[in-house]
Amino acid sequence: MFVWSVAHDNRLDAFREEIREFCRTNIPPESRRKQEKSQHLGRHEYDGWLKLLGERGWLTGKWPNEYGGLGGEPEQLLDFEEELGRAGAPPLINFGINLAGAVIFTVGKDEQKKEYLNDIAKNNTWWCQGYSEPGAGSDPASLKTRAVRDGDHYVVNGQKTRTSWAHWADMMFALVRTDTTVKKQAGISFLLIDMKAPGV
Repeated sequence: MFVWSVAHDNRLDAFREEIREFCRTNIPPESRRKQEKSQHLGRHEYDGWLKLLGERGWLTGKWPNEYGGLGGEPEQLLDFEEELGRAGAPPLINFGINLAGAVIFTVGKDEQKKEYLNDIAKNNTWWCQGYSEPGAGSDPASLKTRAVRDGDHYVVNGQKTRTSWAHWADMMFALVRTDTTVKKQAGISFLLIDMKAPGV
């Protein structure tokens, strides 16, 4: 059983109050009004808010410190999300933070970390997820999108569907089949694709 220490409890209380005050003074009134009425926000409304969180390091609170995160504890992260919800803040868009970013800082090359992580942490790049395909849903074993190595690049052929935020995204992280000689559950790679690349 976890026993709260007084110091730990006081620190979290202070953190909650810091978030409440930040939300009171920084959530744009129009965004708050739309949230209260369950209306859609535009990209510029999300973007402005997420950049403010990024400036404080709150957007990537669970990331390790060496990659621009806060190394936050589970209780702190829960408090953060609860207070944003109470305040009617625009929701977090987690594709770049929790999916692309986490994979990049865990298994990415140093040049990939340098190229992508800072922009994700500051919400300078919008990401979408390229998993689902027509007739396959989100079952990785049924992936038909192929990627063939061509020098320093891959040539990708296939189709993705139900790709949330694709209309705003700068980048996509996609599951593609790079090896057809192994069982269907293997031979799959995680590619980072520029949404402005030819043919996308």
